Amino acid sequence: MGVTVIPADCLVPVGAGPTVWHFANQILNAVDLAKQHANLFLLSVSNFSCMIDAFTHAILASELGSKPYLILEIDAHTADAGVQTRLEAFLDIVQNYHAGQTSLAQWFTPCRLTKGGSVICSSGERVQLTDPRVKVYFLNFSQYHTESMAMAAGWLGLHAGDVLAIDRSQLDLGLQSTSGRECLPLPLCIGQLLRIHQNRQPGEIVGYYMVRGGAPCVSESYMGYFERFIVEHRLTDIFLLDPAPENDYLGFDGAHLAKHLAPAILIADIIVEVDYVLRVVGAPGSIEQLQQEWRRFTSLAHTLDEFHSELPAFVERLAALPRTRDPLTCPRAVVTGDFFTRFSPFFMDDVRNLYAERGIILKPVDLSELFMYVAYDGLTEMADNWGMKPGGLALAKACTRVFEHDGQQYLQRWWSYQAGRKAAEYYRGLFAKTGLVISKPNNVPAMFEKSSEHISSKIFPVVIAARRQGRADCDARDQQRHQRAQAG
Repeated sequence: MGVTVIPADCLVPVGAGPTVWHFANQILNAVDLAKQHANLFLLSVSNFSCMIDAFTHAILASELGSKPYLILEIDAHTADAGVQTRLEAFLDIVQNYHAGQTSLAQWFTPCRLTKGGSVICSSGERVQLTDPRVKVYFLNFSQYHTESMAMAAGWLGLHAGDVLAIDRSQLDLGLQSTSGRECLPLPLCIGQLLRIHQNRQPGEIVGYYMVRGGAPCVSESYMGYFERFIVEHRLTDIFLLDPAPENDYLGFDGAHLAKHLAPAILIADIIVEVDYVLRVVGAPGSIEQLQQEWRRFTSLAHTLDEFHSELPAFVERLAALPRTRDPLTCPRAVVTGDFFTRFSPFFMDDVRNLYAERGIILKPVDLSELFMYVAYDGLTEMADNWGMKPGGLALAKACTRVFEHDGQQYLQRWWSYQAGRKAAEYYRGLFAKTGLVISKPNNVPAMFEKSSEHISSKIFPVVIAARRQGRADCDARDQQRHQRAQAG
């Protein structure tokens, strides 16, 4: 056809690339170069239903604006004639292309979160995050976690919106607005966002929060996808609630924010575990009683102080829930994978019930493990730069460098990890009195040490956490057998 073709791997990289995926970075590098040169146009060849390409291609429209590009999606049934026709049509479009068209981003201003926890609306009005018109919504991948986070938002003086239960209609709604190639949690999240948009009150400003972390598609692509989606669909007065230094951690001190959010996540992890245990050992009606007690507890805990004052009575009521046997006598299976799937009733209800029918308790890896992993991984990386392992020597080294940035950063991360570890031990110790908690807080240093013999600590935190949790469960079962043998 007389067109000069430059393969993506022959282009000089503009930078290291924004994602963890090599070929996705090649495509995005080509996009950057195409934006800089008027005579360069992008042609991306993809295989059928490639999830990574689904996220990458979603970036193209917003990045290239009005500049034409072509995506050729090929499978085993693709005919040469069809490809030829599409290439000819693309070249016709390129020849007729005129630069200078107005892009979508130039005539729509998205709502955004700025420094000090201020929200700038689509109209330009600036309001505080604590303004009653601002309602914060949390991604519902787990009813307990979402309700717990909404409770914690109230402790911070924020106004939480209604918690939407997960249902199939949200997925269907999301699939209508996505390519269908993305992993299912993404259209489910998009469907939840659109449902919130449909149901919100006049004048309501929506802040939508989802966890930044987990599998690479979540940590690398979801936030950018949502930002583009809000612009492309002109969703006014909707912003992403993402605690970060750029917005001064929502206008709160980072330690203050962690102090309020950490208990909510830890408690939700424990209540999910209690729920799964009762599915196997609970007497008829025990699940309904648990849910009733949970709603009663969250309705009484209006502040963090009230949360702690209500905890002992809540634990006592859970300890009184009827059960048919001791959960420690039941076999257990650890559930790993992304937090969307391992907690969500949308994905897990049937699996959980199938195991429960056979007397097997499922134990999802705790969401709090993700944050503990991140905190300890930071310590490991910094200590490694000093030629050490995290521990007493590295801590002493940090103390000698207390006036240096790396020393201060190590001490901050050490404090963050230790605070999280002690909190996990405290809450799990408290709920152990219910007789419905089957696991103990993970020993993250041992987790790193043992898992590093088999897998890289850089793969994913849930893999390491799952292996450690599974090992802990095996150790607990061995100890129980030993005790029964001695008693016999």
